[in-house]
Amino acid sequence: MKTFKVILTFLIGGITASAQGNLGAYIDNAANNKFVEIANATNQISTPVDLDFHLDVINRPFELWVNNKGTSNSGGNTVIISDADTDTPSHKYVRDGNAWHFMALSSGIAFGDNGNFATSQDIIDANRNGGKFTGPTLWPSDLSIYGIVGNPPTSQYNGSHLDMIHQSPYGKGIAWESDNVFWIMDGYDLTVKRYNFHGDHGPGQTYHGDGEVRVYKDVSFKKSLTATVPSHCVIDDNKQWLYGCSTGDNKIFRLDITTGLYNKNLTKINNEPLAEYSEFLNATVEEVITTGLDKPVGIDIVGNQLIVTNNGSGELIIYDIDDDFAEMGRITPDYANADLMGVKIGPDGQIYFVDYSNKKVVRIENDQSFPVSTDEILNEATVKIYPNPSNSVMNFDFLETPRSIEILNLNGKLIQSLDLELRTQVDVSDLNAGIYLIKISFEDKVIHRKISVTKS
Repeated sequence: MKTFKVILTFLIGGITASAQGNLGAYIDNAANNKFVEIANATNQISTPVDLDFHLDVINRPFELWVNNKGTSNSGGNTVIISDADTDTPSHKYVRDGNAWHFMALSSGIAFGDNGNFATSQDIIDANRNGGKFTGPTLWPSDLSIYGIVGNPPTSQYNGSHLDMIHQSPYGKGIAWESDNVFWIMDGYDLTVKRYNFHGDHGPGQTYHGDGEVRVYKDVSFKKSLTATVPSHCVIDDNKQWLYGCSTGDNKIFRLDITTGLYNKNLTKINNEPLAEYSEFLNATVEEVITTGLDKPVGIDIVGNQLIVTNNGSGELIIYDIDDDFAEMGRITPDYANADLMGVKIGPDGQIYFVDYSNKKVVRIENDQSFPVSTDEILNEATVKIYPNPSNSVMNFDFLETPRSIEILNLNGKLIQSLDLELRTQVDVSDLNAGIYLIKISFEDKVIHRKISVTKS
Protein backbone atom coordinates (compact mmCIF):
# COMPACT_ATOMS: atom_id res chain seq x y z
CA MET A 1 0.00 0.00 0.00
CA LYS A 2 1.24 3.47 -0.84
CA THR A 3 2.18 5.69 2.08
CA PHE A 4 1.40 9.38 2.14
CA LYS A 5 2.15 12.15 4.55
CA VAL A 6 -0.94 14.00 5.79
CA ILE A 7 -0.78 17.58 6.98
CA LEU A 8 -3.91 18.93 8.64
CA THR A 9 -4.84 22.61 8.50
CA PHE A 10 -7.95 24.36 9.80
CA LEU A 11 -10.06 26.61 7.65
CA ILE A 12 -9.94 30.21 8.81
CA GLY A 13 -13.08 32.24 9.28
CA GLY A 14 -16.36 32.50 11.12
CA ILE A 15 -19.98 32.29 10.11
CA THR A 16 -20.99 33.46 6.70
CA ALA A 17 -23.95 35.77 6.39
CA SER A 18 -25.58 33.68 3.70
CA ALA A 19 -26.98 30.18 3.89
CA GLN A 20 -27.14 30.06 0.10
CA GLY A 21 -23.58 28.89 -0.45
CA ASN A 22 -20.09 29.98 -1.22
CA LEU A 23 -21.00 32.89 -3.51
CA GLY A 24 -23.75 34.36 -1.37
CA ALA A 25 -21.29 36.57 0.50
CA TYR A 26 -20.59 38.57 -2.65
CA ILE A 27 -24.24 39.60 -2.70
CA ASP A 28 -25.18 39.70 0.99
CA ASN A 29 -21.97 41.50 1.96
CA ALA A 30 -21.31 43.42 -1.24
CA ALA A 31 -19.69 46.27 0.70
CA ASN A 32 -16.85 43.86 1.51
CA ASN A 33 -16.11 43.07 -2.15
CA LYS A 34 -12.57 44.05 -3.07
CA PHE A 35 -11.38 44.10 -6.68
CA VAL A 36 -7.69 43.22 -7.03
CA GLU A 37 -5.95 43.47 -10.39
CA ILE A 38 -3.50 40.57 -10.53
CA ALA A 39 -2.32 40.95 -14.14
CA ASN A 40 -2.54 43.50 -16.93
CA ALA A 41 -0.89 44.58 -20.17
CA THR A 42 2.50 44.92 -18.50
CA ASN A 43 2.31 41.16 -17.85
CA GLN A 44 1.46 40.54 -21.54
CA ILE A 45 -2.27 40.28 -20.97
CA SER A 46 -3.34 41.40 -24.45
CA THR A 47 -6.58 39.78 -25.63
CA PRO A 48 -7.80 37.74 -22.64
CA VAL A 49 -10.89 35.61 -23.28
CA ASP A 50 -10.75 32.82 -20.70
CA LEU A 51 -8.90 31.43 -17.70
CA ASP A 52 -8.63 28.24 -15.65
CA PHE A 53 -6.70 26.91 -12.66
CA HIS A 54 -4.20 24.08 -12.88
CA LEU A 55 -5.71 21.16 -10.97
CA ASP A 56 -2.49 20.02 -9.27
CA VAL A 57 -3.12 21.97 -6.09
CA ILE A 58 -0.10 20.47 -4.28
CA ASN A 59 2.74 21.06 -6.71
CA ARG A 60 1.18 23.99 -8.56
CA PRO A 61 -1.27 25.63 -6.16
CA PHE A 62 -3.16 28.72 -7.34
CA GLU A 63 -1.55 28.54 -10.76
CA LEU A 64 -3.97 30.43 -12.99
CA TRP A 65 -3.68 30.14 -16.79
CA VAL A 66 -5.01 33.01 -18.89
CA ASN A 67 -5.85 32.42 -22.55
CA ASN A 68 -5.09 35.34 -24.87
CA LYS A 69 -7.00 35.12 -28.16
CA GLY A 70 -4.17 36.65 -30.17
CA THR A 71 -4.48 37.65 -33.82
CA SER A 72 -4.86 35.72 -37.05
CA ASN A 73 -1.21 36.41 -37.80
CA SER A 74 0.12 35.33 -34.40
CA GLY A 75 -2.29 32.80 -32.94
CA GLY A 76 -3.09 32.81 -29.24
CA ASN A 77 -0.90 32.44 -26.18
CA THR A 78 -1.06 31.96 -22.43
CA VAL A 79 0.01 33.93 -19.40
CA ILE A 80 0.57 31.71 -16.37
CA ILE A 81 -0.03 33.46 -13.05
CA SER A 82 1.57 31.75 -10.06
CA ASP A 83 0.36 32.57 -6.53
CA ALA A 84 -2.76 34.09 -8.06
CA ASP A 85 -4.37 34.26 -4.61
CA THR A 86 -1.73 36.66 -3.26
CA ASP A 87 -0.86 40.33 -3.68
CA THR A 88 2.50 39.37 -5.22
CA PRO A 89 1.76 36.94 -8.06
CA SER A 90 4.36 36.11 -10.69
CA HIS A 91 3.72 35.88 -14.42
CA LYS A 92 5.08 33.74 -17.25
CA TYR A 93 4.22 34.28 -20.91
CA VAL A 94 4.21 31.18 -23.14
CA ARG A 95 3.47 30.97 -26.86
CA ASP A 96 3.66 27.68 -28.74
CA GLY A 97 6.00 27.42 -31.72
CA ASN A 98 3.03 26.91 -34.06
CA ALA A 99 0.34 28.81 -32.18
CA TRP A 100 -0.63 30.25 -35.58
CA HIS A 101 -2.36 26.91 -36.30
CA PHE A 102 -2.88 25.06 -33.02
CA MET A 103 -4.07 28.09 -31.05
CA ALA A 104 -5.57 30.05 -33.93
CA LEU A 105 -7.74 32.83 -32.43
CA SER A 106 -8.23 30.71 -29.32
CA SER A 107 -11.45 31.35 -27.44
CA GLY A 108 -11.45 29.08 -24.38
CA ILE A 109 -9.25 27.03 -22.06
CA ALA A 110 -10.04 24.08 -19.77
CA PHE A 111 -7.79 21.96 -17.54
CA GLY A 112 -8.05 18.23 -16.94
CA ASP A 113 -6.88 16.46 -13.80
CA ASN A 114 -4.10 14.64 -15.68
CA GLY A 115 -2.18 17.88 -16.21
CA ASN A 116 -3.29 18.37 -19.80
CA PHE A 117 -5.41 21.29 -20.94
CA ALA A 118 -7.34 22.06 -24.11
CA THR A 119 -8.20 25.19 -26.05
CA SER A 120 -10.95 26.00 -28.55
CA GLN A 121 -10.11 27.93 -31.72
CA ASP A 122 -12.51 30.59 -33.07
CA ILE A 123 -11.57 30.43 -36.75
CA ILE A 124 -13.00 28.57 -39.73
CA ASP A 125 -9.69 27.32 -41.08
CA ALA A 126 -6.52 27.12 -39.01
CA ASN A 127 -4.59 26.76 -42.29
CA ARG A 128 -6.05 29.97 -43.80
CA ASN A 129 -6.39 28.44 -47.25
CA GLY A 130 -10.17 28.51 -47.74
CA GLY A 131 -11.00 25.20 -46.08
CA LYS A 132 -12.76 24.15 -42.88
CA PHE A 133 -9.99 22.71 -40.76
CA THR A 134 -10.19 23.75 -37.11
CA GLY A 135 -11.02 22.22 -33.76
CA PRO A 136 -9.90 21.83 -30.15
CA THR A 137 -6.25 21.33 -29.30
CA LEU A 138 -4.84 19.24 -26.44
CA TRP A 139 -1.76 20.62 -24.68
CA PRO A 140 0.70 19.61 -21.96
CA SER A 141 1.14 21.87 -18.95
CA ASP A 142 4.69 20.57 -18.46
CA LEU A 143 6.68 23.76 -18.95
CA SER A 144 9.68 21.81 -20.17
CA ILE A 145 7.49 20.77 -23.14
CA TYR A 146 4.77 23.39 -23.64
CA GLY A 147 6.15 26.23 -25.75
CA ILE A 148 9.60 24.59 -25.76
CA VAL A 149 9.34 21.50 -27.97
CA GLY A 150 8.93 22.45 -31.61
CA ASN A 151 9.71 26.10 -31.06
CA PRO A 152 10.40 26.87 -33.81
CA PRO A 153 8.52 24.02 -35.54
CA THR A 154 10.49 21.33 -37.33
CA SER A 155 9.58 18.40 -39.56
CA GLN A 156 9.85 16.19 -36.46
CA TYR A 157 8.09 18.43 -33.92
CA ASN A 158 5.29 20.68 -35.15
CA GLY A 159 4.99 22.77 -32.02
CA SER A 160 4.36 21.33 -28.56
CA HIS A 161 0.67 20.36 -28.86
CA LEU A 162 -0.36 16.83 -27.87
CA ASP A 163 -3.33 16.41 -30.23
CA MET A 164 -5.77 18.36 -32.38
CA ILE A 165 -9.00 17.23 -34.03
CA HIS A 166 -10.30 19.53 -36.76
CA GLN A 167 -14.09 19.12 -36.72
CA SER A 168 -15.23 22.36 -35.07
CA PRO A 169 -14.63 25.56 -37.02
CA TYR A 170 -15.43 28.64 -34.96
CA GLY A 171 -14.98 26.96 -31.59
CA LYS A 172 -16.54 29.24 -28.98
CA GLY A 173 -15.73 27.62 -25.65
CA ILE A 174 -14.54 24.38 -24.06
CA ALA A 175 -15.15 22.31 -20.90
CA TRP A 176 -13.37 19.29 -19.43
CA GLU A 177 -15.22 16.07 -18.55
CA SER A 178 -12.60 13.41 -17.71
CA ASP A 179 -9.24 12.05 -18.91
CA ASN A 180 -8.70 13.60 -22.36
CA VAL A 181 -12.42 14.19 -22.95
CA PHE A 182 -13.59 17.75 -23.63
CA TRP A 183 -16.86 19.34 -24.79
CA ILE A 184 -16.87 22.25 -27.22
CA MET A 185 -19.36 24.92 -28.22
CA ASP A 186 -19.20 24.56 -32.01
CA GLY A 187 -19.87 27.89 -33.70
CA TYR A 188 -19.89 26.41 -37.20
CA ASP A 189 -22.98 24.21 -36.90
CA LEU A 190 -24.17 25.84 -33.64
CA THR A 191 -24.31 22.67 -31.61
CA VAL A 192 -22.30 20.97 -28.87
CA LYS A 193 -19.71 18.27 -29.56
CA ARG A 194 -17.93 15.80 -27.31
CA TYR A 195 -14.27 15.19 -28.19
CA ASN A 196 -12.35 12.20 -26.87
CA PHE A 197 -8.69 12.50 -27.81
CA HIS A 198 -7.92 9.18 -26.08
CA GLY A 199 -4.14 8.75 -25.92
CA ASP A 200 -2.26 11.82 -27.08
CA HIS A 201 0.10 11.50 -30.04
CA GLY A 202 3.04 13.08 -28.24
CA PRO A 203 4.38 16.64 -28.54
CA GLY A 204 4.27 17.96 -32.08
CA GLN A 205 3.16 14.72 -33.74
CA THR A 206 0.28 14.10 -36.17
CA TYR A 207 -1.73 10.93 -35.40
CA HIS A 208 -5.47 11.54 -34.91
CA GLY A 209 -6.86 8.15 -35.86
CA ASP A 210 -8.12 7.23 -32.38
CA GLY A 211 -10.10 10.44 -31.98
CA GLU A 212 -13.85 10.29 -31.38
CA VAL A 213 -16.31 13.13 -31.95
CA ARG A 214 -19.98 12.98 -30.99
CA VAL A 215 -22.38 15.65 -32.19
CA TYR A 216 -25.31 16.38 -29.86
CA LYS A 217 -27.98 17.61 -32.25
CA ASP A 218 -30.53 18.27 -29.49
CA VAL A 219 -28.52 21.35 -28.52
CA SER A 220 -28.72 24.51 -30.58
CA PHE A 221 -27.24 27.80 -29.45
CA LYS A 222 -26.72 31.21 -30.98
CA LYS A 223 -23.33 32.88 -31.05
CA SER A 224 -22.66 36.58 -30.74
CA LEU A 225 -22.50 38.65 -33.89
CA THR A 226 -19.37 40.23 -32.43
CA ALA A 227 -16.41 38.13 -33.56
CA THR A 228 -14.36 38.71 -30.40
CA VAL A 229 -17.11 37.45 -28.07
CA PRO A 230 -17.06 33.69 -27.29
CA SER A 231 -19.68 31.46 -25.64
CA HIS A 232 -18.21 29.55 -22.74
CA CYS A 233 -19.39 26.33 -21.11
CA VAL A 234 -18.68 24.33 -17.95
CA ILE A 235 -19.47 20.85 -16.56
CA ASP A 236 -20.68 20.47 -12.98
CA ASP A 237 -18.69 18.48 -10.43
CA ASN A 238 -21.13 15.57 -10.52
CA LYS A 239 -20.35 15.16 -14.23
CA GLN A 240 -24.02 15.30 -15.16
CA TRP A 241 -24.76 18.73 -16.60
CA LEU A 242 -22.96 20.79 -19.21
CA TYR A 243 -23.98 24.44 -18.81
CA GLY A 244 -23.49 26.73 -21.81
CA CYS A 245 -23.98 30.36 -22.79
CA SER A 246 -26.19 30.97 -25.81
CA THR A 247 -24.71 34.42 -26.22
CA GLY A 248 -26.60 35.44 -29.36
CA ASP A 249 -30.08 35.09 -27.85
CA ASN A 250 -29.22 35.77 -24.19
CA LYS A 251 -29.92 32.38 -22.65
CA ILE A 252 -28.25 29.73 -20.52
CA PHE A 253 -28.92 26.08 -21.35
CA ARG A 254 -27.83 22.81 -19.84
CA LEU A 255 -27.32 19.37 -21.34
CA ASP A 256 -27.42 16.15 -19.32
CA ILE A 257 -24.21 14.52 -20.58
CA THR A 258 -25.33 11.15 -19.20
CA THR A 259 -28.17 11.10 -21.76
CA GLY A 260 -28.26 10.81 -25.54
CA LEU A 261 -28.05 7.77 -27.80
CA TYR A 262 -26.08 7.00 -30.91
CA ASN A 263 -28.19 7.61 -34.00
CA LYS A 264 -25.91 7.40 -37.04
CA ASN A 265 -22.52 8.25 -38.43
CA LEU A 266 -22.21 11.72 -39.90
CA THR A 267 -20.25 13.20 -42.76
CA LYS A 268 -17.23 14.91 -41.26
CA ILE A 269 -16.51 18.60 -41.71
CA ASN A 270 -13.36 17.52 -43.58
CA ASN A 271 -11.70 14.23 -44.47
CA GLU A 272 -9.61 13.94 -41.32
CA PRO A 273 -9.24 10.24 -40.38
CA LEU A 274 -11.01 9.54 -37.07
CA ALA A 275 -12.26 6.53 -35.16
CA GLU A 276 -15.74 8.07 -34.81
CA TYR A 277 -17.77 11.03 -36.02
CA SER A 278 -21.38 10.39 -35.05
CA GLU A 279 -24.74 11.92 -34.21
CA PHE A 280 -26.29 11.54 -30.75
CA LEU A 281 -29.98 12.25 -30.16
CA ASN A 282 -32.58 12.19 -27.37
CA ALA A 283 -30.38 13.96 -24.84
CA THR A 284 -32.00 15.95 -22.07
CA VAL A 285 -31.59 19.67 -22.78
CA GLU A 286 -33.13 22.51 -20.78
CA GLU A 287 -33.16 26.28 -21.13
CA VAL A 288 -32.61 27.31 -17.52
CA ILE A 289 -32.18 31.10 -17.76
CA THR A 290 -34.04 33.02 -20.47
CA THR A 291 -34.45 36.55 -19.08
CA GLY A 292 -32.27 39.30 -17.66
CA LEU A 293 -29.18 38.54 -19.75
CA ASP A 294 -27.28 40.67 -22.25
CA LYS A 295 -24.53 38.74 -24.07
CA PRO A 296 -23.65 36.10 -21.44
CA VAL A 297 -20.11 34.85 -22.05
CA GLY A 298 -18.23 33.41 -19.06
CA ILE A 299 -19.74 30.75 -16.84
CA ASP A 300 -18.72 28.67 -13.83
CA ILE A 301 -20.49 26.52 -11.27
CA VAL A 302 -19.78 25.92 -7.60
CA GLY A 303 -22.04 23.68 -5.56
CA ASN A 304 -25.62 24.81 -6.16
CA GLN A 305 -24.70 28.17 -7.62
CA LEU A 306 -23.93 29.44 -11.10
CA ILE A 307 -22.00 32.58 -12.00
CA VAL A 308 -22.20 34.23 -15.41
CA THR A 309 -20.40 37.23 -16.88
CA ASN A 310 -22.99 39.47 -18.52
CA ASN A 311 -20.83 41.12 -21.16
CA GLY A 312 -23.48 43.55 -22.38
CA SER A 313 -24.00 45.17 -18.98
CA GLY A 314 -20.51 44.60 -17.56
CA GLU A 315 -21.83 42.64 -14.56
CA LEU A 316 -21.32 39.24 -12.95
CA ILE A 317 -24.62 37.53 -12.09
CA ILE A 318 -25.05 34.76 -9.50
CA TYR A 319 -27.92 32.25 -9.69
CA ASP A 320 -29.27 29.68 -7.21
CA ILE A 321 -29.67 26.40 -9.11
CA ASP A 322 -31.76 24.79 -6.37
CA ASP A 323 -34.22 27.71 -6.38
CA ASP A 324 -35.17 27.28 -10.03
CA PHE A 325 -32.17 29.37 -11.08
CA ALA A 326 -33.37 32.44 -9.24
CA GLU A 327 -31.07 35.42 -9.61
CA MET A 328 -29.33 36.04 -6.28
CA GLY A 329 -27.75 39.32 -7.30
CA ARG A 330 -25.24 41.13 -9.49
CA ILE A 331 -21.67 42.28 -8.99
CA THR A 332 -20.47 45.41 -10.74
CA PRO A 333 -16.68 45.92 -11.05
CA ASP A 334 -15.27 49.03 -9.41
CA TYR A 335 -14.13 50.50 -12.72
CA ALA A 336 -15.93 51.76 -15.83
CA ASN A 337 -16.53 50.03 -19.18
CA ALA A 338 -15.90 46.48 -18.02
CA ASP A 339 -15.63 44.01 -20.94
CA LEU A 340 -16.09 40.74 -19.07
CA MET A 341 -15.23 37.39 -20.64
CA GLY A 342 -14.20 34.21 -18.80
CA VAL A 343 -14.84 33.69 -15.08
CA LYS A 344 -13.59 31.09 -12.61
CA ILE A 345 -14.15 30.35 -8.92
CA GLY A 346 -10.77 29.65 -7.34
CA PRO A 347 -9.95 26.99 -4.74
CA ASP A 348 -10.12 29.81 -2.19
CA GLY A 349 -13.74 30.60 -3.06
CA GLN A 350 -12.76 33.94 -4.58
CA ILE A 351 -13.96 35.05 -8.03
CA TYR A 352 -11.48 35.50 -10.88
CA PHE A 353 -12.32 37.01 -14.27
CA VAL A 354 -10.70 38.44 -17.39
CA ASP A 355 -11.51 41.75 -19.05
CA TYR A 356 -10.87 41.79 -22.80
CA SER A 357 -10.77 45.48 -23.75
CA ASN A 358 -9.11 46.62 -20.52
CA LYS A 359 -6.48 43.85 -20.76
CA LYS A 360 -6.63 42.73 -17.17
CA VAL A 361 -7.20 39.79 -14.83
CA VAL A 362 -9.11 40.58 -11.64
CA ARG A 363 -9.71 38.74 -8.37
CA ILE A 364 -12.79 39.66 -6.36
CA GLU A 365 -12.18 39.12 -2.66
CA ASN A 366 -14.74 38.95 0.10
CA ASP A 367 -13.72 38.15 3.67
CA GLN A 368 -16.97 36.22 4.18
CA SER A 369 -16.28 33.86 1.29
CA PHE A 370 -14.90 30.38 1.92
CA PRO A 371 -13.67 27.49 -0.20
CA VAL A 372 -16.28 25.39 -1.94
CA SER A 373 -18.99 23.94 0.32
CA THR A 374 -17.49 25.42 3.50
CA ASP A 375 -19.93 28.19 4.32
CA GLU A 376 -21.53 26.43 7.29
CA ILE A 377 -20.58 27.04 10.93
CA LEU A 378 -17.04 26.03 11.88
CA ASN A 379 -16.98 24.54 15.38
CA GLU A 380 -13.51 23.44 16.42
CA ALA A 381 -14.57 22.17 19.83
CA THR A 382 -16.82 19.45 18.43
CA VAL A 383 -14.11 17.61 16.49
CA LYS A 384 -10.54 16.65 17.36
CA ILE A 385 -8.36 15.35 14.53
CA TYR A 386 -4.87 13.93 15.16
CA PRO A 387 -1.99 13.27 14.76
CA ASN A 388 -0.85 16.24 12.79
CA PRO A 389 0.95 15.34 10.58
CA SER A 390 0.10 11.70 9.91
CA ASN A 391 1.71 9.21 7.59
CA SER A 392 -1.44 7.29 6.63
CA VAL A 393 -4.14 7.26 9.32
CA MET A 394 -5.96 10.13 11.00
CA ASN A 395 -7.89 9.82 14.26
CA PHE A 396 -11.25 11.58 14.61
CA ASP A 397 -12.68 12.20 18.12
CA PHE A 398 -16.20 13.67 18.52
CA LEU A 399 -18.23 15.06 21.40
CA GLU A 400 -21.33 13.60 19.75
CA THR A 401 -21.85 10.87 17.20
CA PRO A 402 -21.83 12.23 13.67
CA ARG A 403 -24.17 11.04 10.97
CA SER A 404 -21.48 10.82 8.32
CA ILE A 405 -18.12 11.99 7.18
CA GLU A 406 -17.34 12.80 3.57
CA ILE A 407 -14.07 13.47 1.83
CA LEU A 408 -14.49 16.02 -0.98
CA ASN A 409 -12.15 17.59 -3.47
CA LEU A 410 -11.93 21.38 -3.64
CA ASN A 411 -14.66 21.49 -6.26
CA GLY A 412 -17.07 19.80 -3.90
CA LYS A 413 -17.01 16.38 -5.60
CA LEU A 414 -17.51 13.42 -3.25
CA ILE A 415 -14.39 11.23 -3.06
CA GLN A 416 -15.32 8.93 -0.18
CA SER A 417 -18.16 8.57 2.35
CA LEU A 418 -17.84 6.86 5.76
CA ASP A 419 -20.14 6.08 8.69
CA LEU A 420 -18.57 7.11 11.99
CA GLU A 421 -18.73 6.50 15.70
CA LEU A 422 -17.49 8.69 18.56
CA ARG A 423 -13.94 7.74 17.71
CA THR A 424 -12.75 6.44 14.40
CA GLN A 425 -9.74 6.20 12.15
CA VAL A 426 -9.67 7.33 8.55
CA ASP A 427 -7.08 5.80 6.22
CA VAL A 428 -6.12 8.34 3.57
CA SER A 429 -3.16 6.43 2.14
CA ASP A 430 -5.02 5.64 -1.08
CA LEU A 431 -5.87 9.26 -1.85
CA ASN A 432 -4.04 11.01 -4.63
CA ALA A 433 -1.81 13.87 -3.59
CA GLY A 434 -3.90 17.00 -3.16
CA ILE A 435 -5.95 19.17 -0.85
CA TYR A 436 -9.27 17.76 0.36
CA LEU A 437 -12.20 18.95 2.43
CA ILE A 438 -13.49 16.80 5.28
CA LYS A 439 -17.25 17.32 5.71
CA ILE A 440 -18.64 16.06 9.02
CA SER A 441 -22.43 16.05 9.35
CA PHE A 442 -24.30 16.10 12.65
CA GLU A 443 -28.02 16.40 13.34
CA ASP A 444 -27.93 20.18 13.74
CA LYS A 445 -24.75 21.34 11.97
CA VAL A 446 -22.10 20.58 9.41
CA ILE A 447 -18.39 21.05 10.19
CA HIS A 448 -15.55 21.22 7.69
CA ARG A 449 -11.83 20.66 7.98
CA LYS A 450 -9.19 20.86 5.28
CA ILE A 451 -6.41 18.31 4.73
CA SER A 452 -3.47 18.23 2.37
CA VAL A 453 -2.19 14.85 1.22
CA THR A 454 1.31 14.66 -0.20
CA LYS A 455 3.61 11.79 -1.01
CA SER A 456 6.17 11.10 1.68
